[in-house]
Amino acid sequence: MNILLRCIRDLKIALLINAIFFSLCFAQNVRVKNDPAGVLLKPIQVAPHTYFVQGRAELGSSQNQNFISNAGFVITPKGVVVIDALGSPVLAQKLIKEISKLTNQKIIAVVVTHYHADHVYGLQEFKKIGAKVYAQGEGRNYLSSETAKQRLIASRVDFAPWVNDQTKLLPADTWIDKQLKLNIGGVEFFISRVGPAHAPEDLLVYIPSEEVLFAGDLVFRGRIPFVGNADSKGWLKALD
Repeated sequence: MNILLRCIRDLKIALLINAIFFSLCFAQNVRVKNDPAGVLLKPIQVAPHTYFVQGRAELGSSQNQNFISNAGFVITPKGVVVIDALGSPVLAQKLIKEISKLTNQKIIAVVVTHYHADHVYGLQEFKKIGAKVYAQGEGRNYLSSETAKQRLIASRVDFAPWVNDQTKLLPADTWIDKQLKLNIGGVEFFISRVGPAHAPEDLLVYIPSEEVLFAGDLVFRGRIPFVGNADSKGWLKALD
């Protein structure tokens, strides 16, 4: 009898272990199916109505979906203003989803701090939902350059499948010269050109009511800055 009870007990334990194992496998398969790269965006609140998502301190790759830069957003009574569009359409989709968890307000504007791939490859997703794009006028030179064309061609390989033939470079709806003040839902956004610095078209976005400044890639923390076509004197001046 004791032997029979022990066998039944051991069988129950074995079945329980198998159930746990297969549950974990199923959960993993669901995660892989929904997000093969496993890249999560978690909004961090830095002011009453302001959040940001923090990119990884590493080189862009298929594994991280080119999530190597930050993006922010401010929720106003009349809509959401996003600062930078991230480095792939799928990341932009995730950011849009995260914003929808926090507010029912529509995303009505995206301010591009500069036209580098990790900040603009997600723009098309925001355009699909009707957001208006703002950027500094020097960005037009980048869009028409051979550099931009070749960079996108390379990115379709380096960041596949997240950046592909459907990924487009989009112009701004409004090109800013020196400064622009937006008032959305009573919240003021002061947008100022500080380039050439990290890039020729660098913009700062300051929201006084939130006491928040979005500085784009003027400031790097915990990583070596990308220099590229930067103007080092202009960069130092902008930081001052």
